[in-house]
Amino acid sequence: MKNILTSQTKIIIALIVIDAVIMVFLTLLSPTFLTYGNIVSLLTRMSELGVLAVAVTLTFISGGFDLSIGAVMAFSGMIAGYSTLLGLPLFFSILFALLGGAVIGLANALLVVELRLQPFVVTLATMTMVRSIVYGFMRGKTITAFPDSLLSLGDKYVLGIPLLFIILVLCAILAFMLLKKTILGRYIFALGGNERTAFLSGVPVRTMKYFVYVLSGLLSALAGLLLVIRIRAAIPDAGLNAPLEVITAVVIGGTSIKGGKGSLLGSLLGVFAMFLLINGFSLLGLNPFWSVIILGTVLIVVVGQEGIMVPFIALLHRKVRS
Repeated sequence: MKNILTSQTKIIIALIVIDAVIMVFLTLLSPTFLTYGNIVSLLTRMSELGVLAVAVTLTFISGGFDLSIGAVMAFSGMIAGYSTLLGLPLFFSILFALLGGAVIGLANALLVVELRLQPFVVTLATMTMVRSIVYGFMRGKTITAFPDSLLSLGDKYVLGIPLLFIILVLCAILAFMLLKKTILGRYIFALGGNERTAFLSGVPVRTMKYFVYVLSGLLSALAGLLLVIRIRAAIPDAGLNAPLEVITAVVIGGTSIKGGKGSLLGSLLGVFAMFLLINGFSLLGLNPFWSVIILGTVLIVVVGQEGIMVPFIALLHRKVRS
């Protein structure tokens, strides 16, 4: 039988199996895992990091890198909080928060495109600066003076599914349509595959880099607002571990840090696996800090050897064929 499964499809199948195995183990070890309340809590909690995963997937596919996502989360929450404290209408508080993220994305693009600096270095610097701005303004305080019309979104459900999770799904669908159904998506893949070849083929390389980084900033700001809604406050430490968590999930989901290859579904399955792990640690009464150590180890292994899942995937594929 001819092998018709792509490597990306094999990774997605492998992740589905891994997620299913984790769920079976947690069901056996904890009687509360499969309860409606726990599943809803898990889906709600993964919403903001899922949106960040969409942003990172787009950035990686384009050959870029963005470490500022977590700091932008905190920044957008701070902007929304102070806008509310100043008495601005909710619409403008949300608008300014989203624009703040887009501006940081624009700053990243300016440094990468115009000064030709490495994206890793640029976004590491902007991450540090933005986080420092948040700490400087908030000074360890928490902003809770948000209107109920915003915070109540965290308590809304559609057919039993949390609204925040539905927002994540909509973002993922729109991003999928962008990548697969538009010329911009083809440009993003071409840019990450080989920038010089893309340029010679007529791809507006500079414009696409601006587009991707601004979009990443915008999505990161949206994730910050989702966090505000979920925890009903803006905190200075928002998204502190987000770069580690999200990049790990995206990479194990099959998106290459070298660019030109990636899957939104794989990234979201990676995020789901990560939250299953975190949720399992919580339900079993284990120290949650060990989950961070595990995520860091996984990131080192996968980035160091992107083919780490190949033997498992190949074995699984042989089982399916037989």
